[in-house]
Amino acid sequence: MMAPRKIQQYKFEIPEIIFGRGLLSQIGICAKRLGGKKVFLVSDEGLLNAGWVDYAIRSLKEAGLAHVFYGQVTSNPKDFEIEQGYKEYVRHRADVIVGLGGGSAMDAAKGIAILGSNGGRIQDFRGINMIQRPLPPLVLCPTTCGTGSDVSQFAIINDSKKHCKFTIMSRCVAPDISLTDPDTLQTLPQEYLGSTALDALSHAVEAYLSVAASTLTDVNALEALRVLKSNLHQALTERNPQAMENLARASQHAGMAFSNALLGVGHALAHPIGGLYDVNHGYINAILLPEVLRYNFPVSEHRIAALAQALGHNNFGSTKYAEEIVLEEVSNLARAGEAPSSLKALGVRSDDFSVLAQQAMEDVCILTSPRQSDSEDLQGILNKVY
Repeated sequence: MMAPRKIQQYKFEIPEIIFGRGLLSQIGICAKRLGGKKVFLVSDEGLLNAGWVDYAIRSLKEAGLAHVFYGQVTSNPKDFEIEQGYKEYVRHRADVIVGLGGGSAMDAAKGIAILGSNGGRIQDFRGINMIQRPLPPLVLCPTTCGTGSDVSQFAIINDSKKHCKFTIMSRCVAPDISLTDPDTLQTLPQEYLGSTALDALSHAVEAYLSVAASTLTDVNALEALRVLKSNLHQALTERNPQAMENLARASQHAGMAFSNALLGVGHALAHPIGGLYDVNHGYINAILLPEVLRYNFPVSEHRIAALAQALGHNNFGSTKYAEEIVLEEVSNLARAGEAPSSLKALGVRSDDFSVLAQQAMEDVCILTSPRQSDSEDLQGILNKVY
């Protein structure tokens, strides 16, 4: 059996974190505290229609701040959306950038901030630590319960010409302030409530199994799993406010875990799939996760018992039984979140597998997988979940 790899050194980076119901009203105060005079507010049509953009603008005005609203952001944010936002940011001479929304709006805000201080094209910053100059002050406000972008050192952008996602990783892209108001989840459509929670599930599992995991990332990953297990069903079926708040909390824990431990082959595969097909990222991860777990089990035996315990099981007699428990619980959560059962159901084509696997081999998430992989391994995972 292949020995597990392990990185011995670690660091743990997080932004200032503000969390609580009703605290979206503090956006203006946060932006002003960062020196803001004219705020560039990045969001999307869904948040505008739900009323949260107006809510945020009211807070900015109450703090005595001017603002510019940029809402040209779609799911899986595109390079041209970010570059257009950057032009608007410069044209209006804005300063503090606020991202309000799910991972797409927050990653778009990060991309605009990168160009705001560095110029160039957003593709210039693909990879690890490619950013040369500090970003403008940045406040991120998540309105979903899974992406973790508000606490992470990542931005995931879609190259619209190559139809593939690329990853930017740098301490610079973590915001100055992460501001979470769980009340915003009340207007989140059911699909995104379920799928973003499943994204948090995959973040927690992959971060826990990562070769860069540490005691600090482990405690956050396992807490995310405990909270998801206890609250997902009630949040989805009843929209219970406390359960919804707990999902937001789980997302934050999972985000802190994966931002510092990174991820693995699941996200390495999910990124090119999302880039090529422009489909729901959380659902892609939910489909992949059981097979990713099976793939990693041979080199992660020493980690599985803790996963089973976090998912609510304390009595199991063997590692094999713990593996079965973890697979069953992950599958149950995926069903509760109404994830499709296969990649085929998402419209993925099997004749693209070789290209997807090759792109995954170039994704930064592959670097911290507990098991060294090749393109054939990754195509095998895709075939099994097709």
